[in-house]
Amino acid sequence: MELPKESSAGRWEAVVPILIVILLVSQIVGAPVFAQASNSPSNLQLDPNRVARDLFQNEIQGEIRDQSLWCFHELEEEQGQQKLSAVCQSKDGQMDRLLEVNGQELSPSQRQAEDARLQKLLNHPDVLRKKQKKEQEDSKQSHDLMKMFPDAFRFQYEGMQGNLMELKFTPNPDFHPSGRAAQVFHHMEGSVLLDPEQQRLAQITGQLTSDVKFGWGLLGHLDQGGTFFVKQQDLGAGRWELAELNVQMNGKALFFKTISVRQHQIFSDFRPEPDGTTPQQAVEFLRQDPAFR
Repeated sequence: MELPKESSAGRWEAVVPILIVILLVSQIVGAPVFAQASNSPSNLQLDPNRVARDLFQNEIQGEIRDQSLWCFHELEEEQGQQKLSAVCQSKDGQMDRLLEVNGQELSPSQRQAEDARLQKLLNHPDVLRKKQKKEQEDSKQSHDLMKMFPDAFRFQYEGMQGNLMELKFTPNPDFHPSGRAAQVFHHMEGSVLLDPEQQRLAQITGQLTSDVKFGWGLLGHLDQGGTFFVKQQDLGAGRWELAELNVQMNGKALFFKTISVRQHQIFSDFRPEPDGTTPQQAVEFLRQDPAFR
């Protein structure tokens, strides 16, 4: 896996900190073990490590089952610039249209350029297939990491915050990682908030507790103190989607190139799309619906 680049080219670029977030941003489908918990700590007779293991096993299956498509707004702050985009998912990948930069609407010429970019994408299905293949590869990597997660950490029940259950996770010293992404697990700790009733992930926070060195530091490193924050939104009918993502990490890459991953994204205004929506239909929706123009 490659180290993070200086700038991000896409929502889920295959870089170490973003893949960690992919791993953790989960539409978690809980296991029957949650039924033992209820909302009263006195009734909790569960093994937090077993809870976590069941969660991540079920998450993989949950992602496979949930093929719903959505249109939404994405507000992204990166490298001091704020961009608002409309995004519409299709069966062959998602399409996005830039709406504002730093709070200013696009000029007529900029809107025409966005139309031309989308049309060019539609005219070259090979580009769409390449993009979709990349998304599938990233999904497989995240699933592989999710399988490791229960072994990589030890979990501890921290109590209830309202109707949410909190589990704290710390590195498991007996875990022997393979690959750079898994290596990060030895340097990461944090906590998750779970909805026991719906058995879904509501929020997760984490940080790097020490420097992460790749190739004894020769290939690069991530600095101690890097953080991430992820929040999910209940859209009803058992479907949860990413509502907020905030990654703040720094380090050095090969040949001492500075790494700065400071990415903050907020997702809102979700609207369901019909099953089987094509890229052409997604683009047409972005062009015509006033709420997404």
